[in-house]
Amino acid sequence: MTQAPPRRRGDTRTHTRTSRTRTGYTHATTRTHTQYAEESRGRWVSLGLWGLRTGRSVADWSRRAWRTVASVTTPAGWAVIVWTIAGLTVGLALGWGEFLIGALVGLVLLLIALPFLLGKEPYEVDFRLLHDAVVAGHDAEAEIVVRNRHSRLALPGQVDVPVGEGLIDFHVPLLRKGSEHHEPLVIPGARRGIIDVGPATTIRADPLRLVQRTFHWADVQTLYIHPVTIAIPSTSMGFIRDLEGRATRSLTNEDISFHAVREYARGDAQRQIHWKSTAKTGTLMVRQFEETRRSTLSIILDLDEVNYANESEFEMAVSAAGSLGVRAVRDGRDVQVVISGEVPEFAKASVRSLAQLNVTTPRRLLDDLSGVEAASTVVPLPTLTRMLVEVTNETSLAFLVTGSRAELSELSAAALAFPIDVAVAAVVCDPESEPAMHAVGRTRILSLGILDDLRQLLAKGAR
Repeated sequence: MTQAPPRRRGDTRTHTRTSRTRTGYTHATTRTHTQYAEESRGRWVSLGLWGLRTGRSVADWSRRAWRTVASVTTPAGWAVIVWTIAGLTVGLALGWGEFLIGALVGLVLLLIALPFLLGKEPYEVDFRLLHDAVVAGHDAEAEIVVRNRHSRLALPGQVDVPVGEGLIDFHVPLLRKGSEHHEPLVIPGARRGIIDVGPATTIRADPLRLVQRTFHWADVQTLYIHPVTIAIPSTSMGFIRDLEGRATRSLTNEDISFHAVREYARGDAQRQIHWKSTAKTGTLMVRQFEETRRSTLSIILDLDEVNYANESEFEMAVSAAGSLGVRAVRDGRDVQVVISGEVPEFAKASVRSLAQLNVTTPRRLLDDLSGVEAASTVVPLPTLTRMLVEVTNETSLAFLVTGSRAELSELSAAALAFPIDVAVAAVVCDPESEPAMHAVGRTRILSLGILDDLRQLLAKGAR
């Protein structure tokens, strides 16, 4: 039986289990092994290790304390702290009583401000948007209700509401027990976009704003600022002649578009037998049909910022795409709204990206359109249409919506990506041009000076 070696004084051992992995050792159980050569020296080393652990604990506590102080001290508070320290240093070093008096005043101000940090926030804040979606150019309304649920007076305070990158703040007066303060808010909606509103925060501070505490209330709410759209009559979508569907070159035994008759084959339904042709030829003949598909409207919104002269052109293009899409959804048509996906500059030659917006309801479509932005890192319009044709072949009418700087050759290349039986219309948004419609090959070019021109030009094209 093997005996363990005798332990020497100052020799301490704890066990550790380790398991080897690819990257090295993974410690499953911590083990520390400390060995002291001499008893007297071991005491000093032990004292040093205790000092090291104590120093680390003090450093951690100091960091937490510093973060706490920094979170509640305002710039004015830091100025008073610096003034107090400098006054004490200079006054004691040089014996100047004025600096000592100034330092004493600063210290008194800080001591008076500290009680304002104690205790819980006496307010209860309820924040809500009256409408979570507005049209660009209209303001959104919100309401904040501040209640005092405590048995004591609630001192005056301030409530801040972040709105996107901005901030709306208002003053809360002195509130008695059970009192409420209602504050209406107006959120500007000048530009289309998606804005995060909230959370509402209350700030409690001393009268001189040397220190303050911030309390967060409620959750972040999303405000959708929809693009401006116009009402387009259903008849103005009359580019499509066959509302039930369009015929294709695929033949089938059952459909609604009659093609021809052929000889009966095993498996054919007897109800499709054409008796007149059977009587003439003396052979069983059956009907054959062309496969038809529902008419699908595809709206392709160009996001390439190179094709737009300014921001107003792009906003008009988004509004035109939204107007067409909303009308189609309300008419119950099959519709898809397609935009370019972003692609890094170095990958444009090998990567293509396409994104389809949600068209289940007009609201969902407008919500998605609220967040689209023009960019230079998107695939060009001809590439986008070719990718759309590869993804789906259901398109019967396509609208290409772009800006005034789009080249005619680029529009023609985008239109040629669709099959010959697909009607293509290019909507060019140019505020400096007169409304006009002309044909280039099989593509109709609709030039819009203002958004309302879209209604008139589509009605004219339908006629």
